[in-house]
Amino acid sequence: MKLQRDISISRGVIHFCYSSKLILTFFIFIIFISCSSDKSAVKKTPISDPTALFEEVKEKIAKRDFEEARSILKDIKAWDSSREYSSLAQIRIADTYYEETKYDEAVAEYRKFLDLHTYHKYSPYVQYRIAMSYFKRVNGIDTGSSFAQQALDEFVKLRKVYPRNPYMEITEKRIKRCKNILAEYEFYVGKFYMDKGSHNSAVQRFKNILKQYPDSKIESEAMYNLGLSYIDLGEEEKAMEALSALIEKYPTIKLSASARELLASLKE
Repeated sequence: MKLQRDISISRGVIHFCYSSKLILTFFIFIIFISCSSDKSAVKKTPISDPTALFEEVKEKIAKRDFEEARSILKDIKAWDSSREYSSLAQIRIADTYYEETKYDEAVAEYRKFLDLHTYHKYSPYVQYRIAMSYFKRVNGIDTGSSFAQQALDEFVKLRKVYPRNPYMEITEKRIKRCKNILAEYEFYVGKFYMDKGSHNSAVQRFKNILKQYPDSKIESEAMYNLGLSYIDLGEEEKAMEALSALIEKYPTIKLSASARELLASLKE
């Protein structure tokens, strides 16, 4: 009898421990689910005063506290379940990098916005900023030509995709500036080939200037040096065509006077 009683008690204890363990596991699960739900709820909580938050961001940027500004903007994106303010927050995140002169990061963030909002009211601004992120790094013809090409491509895209953008006047000036830089770079390389005696390569560079960047600041010099390169190659007829085109388009400049002298000598 005693043995049976001991066995019954042992079974009861085991059953109680097992039940307690199940209950404890159940409560842990409930707490975990509750915490997860609360966390999601926090993320979806509407912003109570977005204007104040954006003003705070503006102040942070003015103080060049870019990291803190980005932190606030990322919170806005996380909290804004309506997506009403998250788009603007994305632009401002890009702006912080732009103001910090971290242009590659700025371009990446601006492109995130355009990937989702091609024709948003702020899309022309974003496209302009992308172009300027490259244009800001154009320093000279030897180091800035690649940035000038990228800036040119982005400004042309701005003009094509958003023809009524408010930056059209400045865009045209920037496009012209980029083309002049690229033309100067081509001329620089063309002269390098001339000095080396690689006259065919020089011809190609000077012809590229006339074809791709007409009316550039360097156009008259490209025409003149194209004529000289043809003379060095013994192609006098092509040399005369290049020099005649120079005289016709720029009759009053000093290079045209030199071109007339060369033409006279070639005709003799």
